[in-house]
Amino acid sequence: MKTITRFHLIIITLLLSACGLGTENKSNQSSTQLSAKQTVVAFHHALNTGQASEVLKLLDESVLIYEGGGVERSAKEYASHHLSADIKFMSKMKVEILEHQVNESGKTAVSTSRSKLNGSYKDKTIDMETMETIVLRRKEGHNSTWLITHIHWSN
Repeated sequence: MKTITRFHLIIITLLLSACGLGTENKSNQSSTQLSAKQTVVAFHHALNTGQASEVLKLLDESVLIYEGGGVERSAKEYASHHLSADIKFMSKMKVEILEHQVNESGKTAVSTSRSKLNGSYKDKTIDMETMETIVLRRKEGHNSTWLITHIHWSN
């Protein structure tokens, strides 16, 4: 059951990438000035394409990740525990985003999505729906940017 939950986490990420959410116009933004939605899309793209360092750049140092009844309490902990497994899993999945919305309010944004994952991983056929909530905070500075402060993955 815990392996399936890990799959769900990865599936959600793949679904967001597969739906082309990264195709919106970025004409007036530098790569360090992404909208909250673009940050979520960039996170999923990096996870789905095996770019671990890019995944970590988008996470707040004290990110809180809930998944499968477990918790990781920092980007460093996620990097040392589940990031590589998530990348491996997502590389084997086809993701269909069923719905995705991002609401920004001041320095906080919330991204919610539902996705369908299909594929095969470790000799298991995967066909599931997943849900994801991501909370982001705008980090002020020379180049204001959004960082992910909380992720909750479930199936």
